Amino acid sequence: MKKFSLIGVLLTLSAAFLWGTVGTAQSLAPGSASPCWLGALRLVLACLFFQLLFAYRQAKNTATTSTEGQQVAAQRHLYWGFVVGAGVCMGLYNLAFFAGVKATGIAVGTATTIGSAPIWAGLLEAVWLRKSPSALWWGGVLCATSGGIWMVLSQSASWVINPVGLMTCLGAGFCYALYTLLSKRLVAIASPLTITKHTFAIAMLIAVPVAWGMAGTPSLTLPTWLIIAYLGICTTGIAYLLFTLALKHMSAATCVALGLFEPIVAFALAIMVAREPISMLAFGGLCLILAGLWLVLRGESAPNQ
Repeated sequence: MKKFSLIGVLLTLSAAFLWGTVGTAQSLAPGSASPCWLGALRLVLACLFFQLLFAYRQAKNTATTSTEGQQVAAQRHLYWGFVVGAGVCMGLYNLAFFAGVKATGIAVGTATTIGSAPIWAGLLEAVWLRKSPSALWWGGVLCATSGGIWMVLSQSASWVINPVGLMTCLGAGFCYALYTLLSKRLVAIASPLTITKHTFAIAMLIAVPVAWGMAGTPSLTLPTWLIIAYLGICTTGIAYLLFTLALKHMSAATCVALGLFEPIVAFALAIMVAREPISMLAFGGLCLILAGLWLVLRGESAPNQ
């Protein structure tokens, strides 16, 4: 029986904390800012962040970089196959999430994407790796997912059921889960920094042309650029680097499940920063998320079925 890694838990929760600030940050952007360009340009800024960090590491420790380069070269077909797959998944995730939220609304779109991702991850591990998480883990995921959906929907005055939008959001959750499993395989070959540098470059090459086709040439003010800089460096660059580091210590499915900490952060920021009115029903969802995350961590230590 294995024990969950405290380092992995802290890294994942730190990433989820940063992701939880995305909604508040986006709400501060001028209304004229296109969501497509916000999503695409944050990938551009994240790629720049990864490239600069990689160049700094290369200058400081050429021996480590050389050894890693040899490992990648020895498994180049496997490595680049997974990198392309992960990059495409990340690019499609951004596009599907924004399209799904536009069709269904923020509440339903966010709840569907975030809630479905851990379930997809557990199913993918069971099918691909033939190693299903424990029953306790599944119970925790269902509990936390229900809490997240409850919390998000209770904060919305109205929401619309759009079948196409729901399927798009489910697709976004699937892409995110598959990205995580592919990244889990990659951390056995290269460093998290190298992996994120390559995968996000591919995601950027997908997202930018689509944003251009859907929203035209962007016209952004200085405040919008400041928001994009925060989204790109903090909520994308730093957050996904922490998340990929966590994959070295825990299963991909559990890392995705712990990402359900994100709505708790968004909930707290809505109270403290945005001063939004809070439904008392949302606190019930918060308790379910916390209980579910505790069960997930217990399930991480339980024998696989």
